[in-house]
Amino acid sequence: MTMGGTTLLSADYKAPGGKLVRVRLREADGRIESAKISGDFFLIPEDSLPKLEMMLEDVPLREKELKLLVDRFFRGTSAQGLGVAPDDFVNAILAAKPGETGS
Repeated sequence: MTMGGTTLLSADYKAPGGKLVRVRLREADGRIESAKISGDFFLIPEDSLPKLEMMLEDVPLREKELKLLVDRFFRGTSAQGLGVAPDDFVNAILAAKPGETGS
């Protein structure tokens, strides 16, 4: 769906451990304007997820850049995913891109 140059994207990605990672993005010109991530996983500490969502703003919607950012986020914040790995977030975000698929 497109709204004034912004495209709304979404994906439901099932991580290898069976946990769901749901991604809702606003994208413009190949960059993430905003991100909302939810699902049946846990990130500790609890305030980690909003920090990751904020870090994703203005990042190109490309695998290389997303992998670098998500890896840097997990290393820099010492956040831990219960039932999900950093790559699961990258895969979920990429699954939201038109023409991409999640596992």
